[in-house]
Amino acid sequence: MTKLLILSSSTGEGHNSAATAIAYTARGSGLQVTIRRPVEESTGVNRSLANFYNTLLIHRPEWMGSYFRLINSARPNEREFLYLKVRRYIARFIESAGADIVLSVHPMLNHFIQRFIKEERLGIACYTFLTDPFPPFWHGWISPYIDRYFVPTDEAFQALVGGGIPPSRSERVPMPVRPQFVPAALKDIHELRQALQLDGPSTILINGGARGGGPVFDVYQTIRNSAGASNILVVCGRNGRLRRRIERLQDRRTRAFGFLEDIHRYVGASDLVVTKPGALSGYEALACGVPVLFTGMRGLMPQESGLFEASSRYDFGFAARTFEELKAIIQMGPAEWNRKRPAVSKFYQSSSGEELIERIQPEHVRA
Repeated sequence: MTKLLILSSSTGEGHNSAATAIAYTARGSGLQVTIRRPVEESTGVNRSLANFYNTLLIHRPEWMGSYFRLINSARPNEREFLYLKVRRYIARFIESAGADIVLSVHPMLNHFIQRFIKEERLGIACYTFLTDPFPPFWHGWISPYIDRYFVPTDEAFQALVGGGIPPSRSERVPMPVRPQFVPAALKDIHELRQALQLDGPSTILINGGARGGGPVFDVYQTIRNSAGASNILVVCGRNGRLRRRIERLQDRRTRAFGFLEDIHRYVGASDLVVTKPGALSGYEALACGVPVLFTGMRGLMPQESGLFEASSRYDFGFAARTFEELKAIIQMGPAEWNRKRPAVSKFYQSSSGEELIERIQPEHVRA
């Protein structure tokens, strides 16, 4: 059986969500799949750096632009002395994985492992799927050791070409999302509303991500004060303090949650999803046919700014840089939000990675 190794990291949950979607489809296509996180698996120092990134996401999102520029300038994932330092670890990692195909879904995992594979002539195919759909990108995505790139948009394709990747080494495929993210049936929406004891005319979901970082509470207050009789669902992730703070308000049309394994039910039952412009949280909402409202208060991460702008350019949602803009969009009401739904289905047709797997699996598996 052909073995596919997917390289991901928990610096932001979007990479893991994409990896999970791809793995599901790959297993259904006859591949043996393993998802590994070499940054977190390698050393305590690397784990600390990953935790530092996540800490910035939660507490200082306005610093992420500086962090982005620092990493793009220093390029630690390309440094010779660091490669030589971890080369022995990479050898053990590759041997333990026993992979026939390596697929990276993370910008910092496209150099060292693939370089070792090429230098040792191991014959392992090296692919990358860009989970950032629009530029500007982390420079780490661009690597001479990748056999083929897969990108979700024409803009991403052109950005790779501009970064020196030959057009023949890139191909466009739809963004893979987990298969449960599909438009909800009326019956399922009714059942969720009954279970949560909701009676408002519309529902707004505020998705704080896996860690509930950034100004989620301020976003919630602005929406609560502007949304009239709408129900508001707030996903606080693993931020228990945020959840308790919202619950203490005892607003009868608000429900706060921790990390949700079945978040697709809540997304599908909503009329509008409010989230920072992370690629996977955005595309999962679009896969459910629900318009998105991307928030950019306290600064946008550069790698998310392209998707933020695309919501207006492709008309599948809204973008708010200030709380005043957020207030104005919420006050438009569900009739205006729903006008975006035709553009949602035009921009993105849900995929769990079938097109990607079709292109990377060997001929004998495909047959």
